[in-house]
Amino acid sequence: MKETEELELKKSLTQLKEGVISLSAMLNKHKHGIVIFGISDDGKVCGLSLGSKTKADITGEIRNHLKPLPARLEIDDYTENGKTLVKVLAEGDDTPYSAYGRYYIRVNDADLAMDAYQLQKFFENKDDTYSKWEEAETKYGVEDVDEDQLLDLIRTANEKGRMDYVYRNAKEALQKLGFLTDNGKLNNAGWMLLGRGKPLTIKEAAYPTDSRTDFGEIKDFRGNILECLREVISYIQNRINYKAQIVGVQREEIPEIPVRALREIVINSFAHCSYAQKGDFNQYVIFRSKISIYNPGAVIRGIDPKRFASGQEGRKIRNVLIASALYKYGCIDAFGTGFDRTFKLCAQAGVKYQYHEDEFGFTFIFKRDPQFLENLGNAQPAKARKSLDKDLLALIAENKYMTIPEMAQQTGKSVPTVHRHLESMAKEQLLTRVGSRKSGYWQILSKQL
Repeated sequence: MKETEELELKKSLTQLKEGVISLSAMLNKHKHGIVIFGISDDGKVCGLSLGSKTKADITGEIRNHLKPLPARLEIDDYTENGKTLVKVLAEGDDTPYSAYGRYYIRVNDADLAMDAYQLQKFFENKDDTYSKWEEAETKYGVEDVDEDQLLDLIRTANEKGRMDYVYRNAKEALQKLGFLTDNGKLNNAGWMLLGRGKPLTIKEAAYPTDSRTDFGEIKDFRGNILECLREVISYIQNRINYKAQIVGVQREEIPEIPVRALREIVINSFAHCSYAQKGDFNQYVIFRSKISIYNPGAVIRGIDPKRFASGQEGRKIRNVLIASALYKYGCIDAFGTGFDRTFKLCAQAGVKYQYHEDEFGFTFIFKRDPQFLENLGNAQPAKARKSLDKDLLALIAENKYMTIPEMAQQTGKSVPTVHRHLESMAKEQLLTRVGSRKSGYWQILSKQL
C-alpha cells in the first residue's frame, strides 16, 4: 500500500492534525479522500492502541477543524496483520474545504496550501457545485411523482402569473420544471419536491419548558418537500399562542410571532437545506421561551443573512431548481428576500430573534415573549380554567399513564397549556407525579376544584 492523491497514510494518531489537513486537500482536489492511521508512509503496518474514546476524539477533531463538514464522514477501525488500524473516509462536493482555518490542495501525495489565486477560482466556481446534487439522476421515474401535487403546483403557478403553461401530462410538466434527466428519470430536486415515496424526514418537537428532559411531544414526519412544508407550518401555528382584540366589529387574532415571519424561515429551511448531508435532518422545536428552526447546511459562502437583507450581497440560492419551483408555487415572493421580510416583521411586532451557523447547519431562533404568555394566561376566565382542569382530571382518572401530548390531543389544547394547568394543579395539591418521566404515572390527590 502506498500513498496517492486520494489516500494518505499516517503512522499514529499523533499525526491527527496532518490527517485532517490531508482530508481537506483531497476533498478539494477529488471530492473524496481516505486517511488510514496505523500505517507509515512507506506502507509498513504499525498498528494503534485504541481507547474507549479514541474514535470519538477523532470525530471531534474533524468536526471542529474541517469545514464545512463533508456530506459523508465514516470512521472505522479494522484489523490487518493482527494489528488495529483506523480508516477515515470523507466525501463531499461543497468545496473549498478548510482545515484549521487554511485551504489546501492535493498534488500527488502532498498537501499544498492554496495561494490567493487558487482560492479565488474555487469560490468563483462555487455556484456550479450547488446544482450538481439537484441535477443528479435518481432511480425514480415519472410514475413515482404525486401527480395531484404536480397539477396543483402548475395550476397555482399559472394563477399567480409565474408560469404560462397548459398541463398536458406529467412527463412534459416535469421537463418544464427541469425535474427530468435525459434518461427520463427524476433528478434529486424533482424526487425530493414531488416524490410519492416520502423521501424526506423531518423532526418536530414541543416542550412545555426550556428543557428537553421535560415531558414533551416528539415526532418524525416523512414526506416530500411540499408535504413537509405544510406539516411544519401547521405544527408551529397550532402550538404558538394567540390573543384577540376587537377591531371595529371584527375579532382579530394576534399571534405571539408573526405567522408570515415563521413561514419565511420555514420555507428558507427547505430552500437552503443541504439534502446531500446524510444523517442530519431539518428540525423544528418549540420551547417555552423560543422556537428553533434548523436545517443542515450553512448559509452559502458563510455570508451573514443581514447582508442579503440589506442588498449588500447578491442573491445566493443553494437549491436553484427547488427554490424556483417554490417561487412558482407562491411560497417565495422573490429570491433571497425572505430574511429581509422576516427582520421587518419581527421589528414591527417587537419579536426578538437570533441566528447562528456552525459546521452542521443554520439555526434561526424566534424569542417568545413571556409577558405575552402571562397576559394570555391571566386573561383566561376562571371558569374556563376550571373546566380544563376538570377535563384533565377526568382523563387521568381513566388512564393514569396518559402523557401530556395525549392530553393535549384529547382536549384540543396546546402542550404548553396542558403543562401549565397540570403544574398549577400540582401546586394546589390536586395531583402529583409518581415515578420517572418515562415510566411514571399521575396520581389524583383531590377532585375538589
